[in-house]
Amino acid sequence: MVDIHQVWPYFVMMLATFAFAWLPLFRRADLIGPQLDKRTDTLDGLRGFLAMSVFATHVIVHYDYLITGVWKPSAAQFYNTAGVVSVSVFFMLTGFLFWNKLLKADGRPGWKDLYIGRVFRLGPMYVVAVLVMIGVVAYRTGFQWRVPPVQAIASALAWLALGIVPPPPTINGYTDTGTILAGVTWTLFFEWLFYFSLPLLAFFVRRRRHLMFTGSVVMLCLLTILAATWGGGFEPGVKPRPILLLAVLAELILMLVSGVFVASLLHAGFGAKLQLHKPLWAAVALACIVLVFAAMLSTRSIGMLQLLALCPLTGAFFFIVCSGNRLFGVLSLAPARRLSNLSYSIYLSQGLAMVAVFAIPGVKTYALSGTVQFWIVNIGCGLVLCLSALATYLYVEEPGIRMGKRIIQRLGSKRAPLGAVPSPT
Repeated sequence: MVDIHQVWPYFVMMLATFAFAWLPLFRRADLIGPQLDKRTDTLDGLRGFLAMSVFATHVIVHYDYLITGVWKPSAAQFYNTAGVVSVSVFFMLTGFLFWNKLLKADGRPGWKDLYIGRVFRLGPMYVVAVLVMIGVVAYRTGFQWRVPPVQAIASALAWLALGIVPPPPTINGYTDTGTILAGVTWTLFFEWLFYFSLPLLAFFVRRRRHLMFTGSVVMLCLLTILAATWGGGFEPGVKPRPILLLAVLAELILMLVSGVFVASLLHAGFGAKLQLHKPLWAAVALACIVLVFAAMLSTRSIGMLQLLALCPLTGAFFFIVCSGNRLFGVLSLAPARRLSNLSYSIYLSQGLAMVAVFAIPGVKTYALSGTVQFWIVNIGCGLVLCLSALATYLYVEEPGIRMGKRIIQRLGSKRAPLGAVPSPT
């Protein structure tokens, strides 16, 4: 019997993957050096932790899937919380990086460069991952049409639309299509919505009203969550009240806007005034994350306290890191920076890595025979994931970035693309 509630394997997996990334082989992931801006330089050591935390979460979800055949959130609250916090920070990263670029450009960036840069930064790896997923679907459906060919092809093309439109749940009638990629592509849809909203939101930057605007949206989201959860939150096994969906939407918006708000605060000089780079603030940042876990783990249900605590506390952590705090030097370690460079590939490939490893004869039986065996297999899966991410980073992501830059140059652009580092989102 596998005890999925054990917490120690999470830290063993983190140590193993970061030790693995210290090997000379991974020096090739050092091609992107530190940013000149210390506020973004610290973020270059953060994304690896987030991507591997999401993977650890999906390892537990995958266990339940192997047992029940249903892909759903696990009863292991620690791992659920680790996943939620990591995705929250990924969204904050997206909001911060793009809003920071708008602030530096006074609300008048090169929009053509922005969108070309995004397509060629996110697109190549996404297309490769989805094509492999389609290949797995074809294999599992016996290379036969289970629905009319036009319908199957249309579904595949929708999946290949870079996440700009929500993909259909199945291809060729295969009900577990999304689980092959561990269901991670949903975040890209919300990122694209944010990207497309930027020309409208840039109005507040041009008018020098960005701090007031972002602060107001944060407060509006918090008030919406408060009102929507006043009568109770999400209970396990109980169908949620429709108004709770409004709370979820407000939470998703708050994740992005928290990063936007942090960018506005730093642009206004609040980070420098508070001297958030000092070690004392590193302890405060980590305490914020501990408090988030304490709130989320205090009960099986997700209610007002949890939803109201998540983004403010995680946002405070993010604010301190964006102000140049390296969390006692951890964010400047070579493996942290290398895995951060690989984080987009890690994020998109985690489901494929699990599919590949568990397709090896005997692996599933061994993994399900006990807790230690389960984590031996999945830590090995994590190492395979890091290795494959290195390959796709070098041969898919980087060539895509270079191609995007060449296209921008050929189109005569005078501005550099807004090529913010992706979230795994």
